[in-house]
Amino acid sequence: MAHLIALIPRVGAPTGGVAFERACAALSRFKAVAISDRIQSAAAPAAVAVAPAVRGLDKQIRRSADGAVWLVDLGVWLPVPARSGLDSDWLLAQYLEHGAQGLAERLQGQFAIVIGDARSGAVQVITDRCGSLHLFVREDPDALWLSTSSAVLGNGSARGLDPVGLHEFIATGIVFEDRTLWSGVRKVPPATLLTLGPERATERPYWRFGEIQAERLGTEQAADAVLDGLTRIITALPESDRPLVSDLTGGYDSRLLLAGLLASGRRFETTVSGAADHPDVVVSKRIALELGITHGVVPPAGPPSAELFDAALGLTDGEYDAFDYARILGVHRGLAGRYAMSLNGSFGELARGYWWELLWPHLASRRPLDPGLIARKRFAALPYDAALFDGPARLSLAGHLTAVAARTVAGVANLPNTSQLDAVYYGMRMQRWQGRIASCTNQLWPSFSPLCFSEALDPILEARASARFRSLLVRALLARHSPRLAAVPLEHGYPPCPATLFNLPRFAPLVGHYADKVLGKIAQRLGTRTQTSTPDASATLTPRAAYAELFSALPLADWLAAPALCDSGLVVPERLVQALDPDRPRRGSDLEQWRRLATVETLLRRGDRLSAALPRVSRIT
Repeated sequence: MAHLIALIPRVGAPTGGVAFERACAALSRFKAVAISDRIQSAAAPAAVAVAPAVRGLDKQIRRSADGAVWLVDLGVWLPVPARSGLDSDWLLAQYLEHGAQGLAERLQGQFAIVIGDARSGAVQVITDRCGSLHLFVREDPDALWLSTSSAVLGNGSARGLDPVGLHEFIATGIVFEDRTLWSGVRKVPPATLLTLGPERATERPYWRFGEIQAERLGTEQAADAVLDGLTRIITALPESDRPLVSDLTGGYDSRLLLAGLLASGRRFETTVSGAADHPDVVVSKRIALELGITHGVVPPAGPPSAELFDAALGLTDGEYDAFDYARILGVHRGLAGRYAMSLNGSFGELARGYWWELLWPHLASRRPLDPGLIARKRFAALPYDAALFDGPARLSLAGHLTAVAARTVAGVANLPNTSQLDAVYYGMRMQRWQGRIASCTNQLWPSFSPLCFSEALDPILEARASARFRSLLVRALLARHSPRLAAVPLEHGYPPCPATLFNLPRFAPLVGHYADKVLGKIAQRLGTRTQTSTPDASATLTPRAAYAELFSALPLADWLAAPALCDSGLVVPERLVQALDPDRPRRGSDLEQWRRLATVETLLRRGDRLSAALPRVSRIT
């Protein structure tokens, strides 16, 4: 992914040359990149500048022969059907022949396309179907702004924080719908054609989740179609003198991706992160040994250095836990020097009926989905200090996320309840959580899941519920097409293949696995076990001791004692200072909340890199 900043002047407004230069400088400072190409002319519909990813070639803006149209492509895309050898010149030709709608319908992947057209005087934006590659827009009286960085558009002021976005992020680690941390800055929605003209901005979807043909494919049909699509996608990825690298763990999703890699014939290696005795490491090493795959193990990293944390903060725009993302960034920095691109099994959860246990025993029924149940059980399930918030940031999280889930399924009420829950997972979790991680890492180098490409994802979403529940679709695919891979047990000891009378004894470990799950649920309800979402959140840590290097390299203790976040008017100052106390031992969701608050506070303190860019955005109350 490259970086982009664009300014579209309003009718009769000045072209904004000084403001654009400042915005370019802020993007360069905050992201630590150099602008490699730009267009800034009174005759153009917009001023635009791009910078390459950290490990990438100089990013250039494609221009038509007559200079009337320019195009920037971000992320990783393929045509439909997938084929190799195409570049941004092909995109430009398709736009000139078919327009933005026609181009959007011919693409799949994790991408955003931005096109300036002097003939219409507008800028067209095309986002991928899940909205995985994040682009942000801001509307000012004199101009429209578009950027890959919400922080650059938000301009780093505590007074400009969005009250709902802030509450969502501190409570859950995710900012939902089109919100960001900043008032007046919104994410461009998925599967959208956004037109930014001199008079107004308009948007319309070119694809809707409700278009899927639910329950169309049986188990074997779906398994064959998924593998065929996945193989075509991987085969069509750009060639390189370096191999691909893929995550390989002890679970289903990475095995699904591995089956496609094996079928594609592409040169690849695999990797896993963790301690030597971690189940993911043990199982992945066994798979690699059985199949003769070159496999690397990345040992657990210690606390982030100040440099790594600062880089993580810039890549995330403060909208992901920078302490946790520093760990991810450290892994990818090590891989980026040896491989062409990084693949992962995200979206594989949809092939396994993820969260469908909430619907049991009424799978695939035409009953309306209960948004409140999904919100309470999956998005507002972990404890946090709601008393932190004040003014417009005070809200009932469960009630708010119930409304978000209801809006997400409003257009798919005609589908079975399992597909409606897929839509919630796809639109709320994969777009804003997985998409944020993907957008961050793609600022370093290409990192994505081939399973989000439509030729692989459509047959997953259109498989019958009976084919996906309890991971049957993945198990059937492995048994039919990669029996050696299906023979290696999962991390819990049973094989990833369908159970039959002949192999039933191999599934004995399931008894212990589900017994542990039941006991874990009971322990959570009794308060003796805390559910956590990040690797080190189960440990009890004192932040000042755990992140000693950060406290030494940055005036972090001073910042936390007198938080700039108090200037937002969205928090109770005394409560915030207590919540940020670095000398109180923390674990589980309390530790995660501290890290998110510290991420936002550090972002605000780094606002000097952003403050000279755009005029301040006033907080909406």
